[in-house]
Amino acid sequence: MRPLTGIVFALVLLVSSVHAQTESSQAAPPQTARQALIEMLFGQAPNHLEKHLPEVTRQAFENLKGAGGQSFLGEFSMLAKQAEQGKDKFEVFDTGPTLFTAKDLPGGNYDKMDITVERDDLTGDEDQIELAMHMTRGGKEEAIPFILRITFSMKMESDIWRLNEIGLGVRLPLADPAFLKSLLERQRSQNEQMAIWSMRSVLSAEKSYQASQGSYACTLPALGSGSKGTGVAHRAYLYDSQLASGKKNGYIFAISGCDTSHFQLIAEPAAPDSGQRAFCSDESATVRASADGKASTCLSSGEVAEDRGLIFGARGPVAVEVPANARPIVGAAPQSHVASGTPPAQRVRVSQGVATGLLISKVAPIYPEEARTARIQGSVVLKAIINQTGDVVSLDLVSGHPLLAPAAMDAVRQWKYRPYLLNGKAVAVETQITVNFTLAKD
Repeated sequence: MRPLTGIVFALVLLVSSVHAQTESSQAAPPQTARQALIEMLFGQAPNHLEKHLPEVTRQAFENLKGAGGQSFLGEFSMLAKQAEQGKDKFEVFDTGPTLFTAKDLPGGNYDKMDITVERDDLTGDEDQIELAMHMTRGGKEEAIPFILRITFSMKMESDIWRLNEIGLGVRLPLADPAFLKSLLERQRSQNEQMAIWSMRSVLSAEKSYQASQGSYACTLPALGSGSKGTGVAHRAYLYDSQLASGKKNGYIFAISGCDTSHFQLIAEPAAPDSGQRAFCSDESATVRASADGKASTCLSSGEVAEDRGLIFGARGPVAVEVPANARPIVGAAPQSHVASGTPPAQRVRVSQGVATGLLISKVAPIYPEEARTARIQGSVVLKAIINQTGDVVSLDLVSGHPLLAPAAMDAVRQWKYRPYLLNGKAVAVETQITVNFTLAKD
């Protein structure tokens, strides 16, 4: 009986062992390559990154020292911890078409970013995972100038998925009508926005010219260089020389129907079949638009431009609703010039260099993510009025890309200056401010 008891005991142990192994395998299924990639990028374990790197790669990265003597792996871990702090704004998915979703993106240009899995090809101990980025604004996916694809090549080593290679690809679907249409719409929108900014610059210059000369300028060059042939030198009222020439950003600008108390300003697309709106205005400073792209239609029956009216106060731009039949009193300050507080009784114009010398505190602009993605850079030139206490109370765009201008204005409105003294008394000043946007070289 003793040998039989031993055999039964051994069988019980064997069954128990098999059962335990089965339960263990059911409780912790093997990690997929996708799960390994997610752990590598967003994991919180101390070794979440190096765990999924080949041994030779891990050793090489350990020897690469960054700023302050920290290794590449250490810097990456710091980035992962920063991402963890904002985990309430993003979500990752082990399965399904979406790998990563982020909301409330910095800069406010987009509502959401999705990283989707375009391809997941598992062959033996290797897996190719291809990802694509999608940006959403206003509930609609935004077309970007190119489609970026990232491919992660994962390989199983010692029962662990490890990242062996990263591939970057750019795809331009030039034959895709939907893609081309979205790009054209995007460009048209940018051109129209820039045309409206240019219209406001001219309207601002006309108002300043009329206050100084007693009548309106009847040509754009007169605003840019002052009246000629009168023997009296006048300062320039329109600082954008390209706009003063009458052509800018695919639009033709002109002043017509001008006399001492009236003028008409028009902006018509240089290409009649571009699909862009035409714009018009007069001494009322109300910018109107016509969908057919004809200035004559705008003058006769144009509707108020949909983004009409920005009052630049201490906390940024505030939209102003303007009825279609509204005609502000001629001679009243344009709405884009309304300042926070009472306008100063006396104001002098100073150079940009003098104003820079008075600058006490400066807020750097936030580079718009849309402009960064499109590799847009350059300078934004602003006309500014600074009151007696050194606060920026009024801004007008002189020149600059429409994707960069709002960020520049948001930053400059927060700048603080020392009061400018004239005969020992603080006075308001008018000056020009240039904000530069530069992308790092690849």
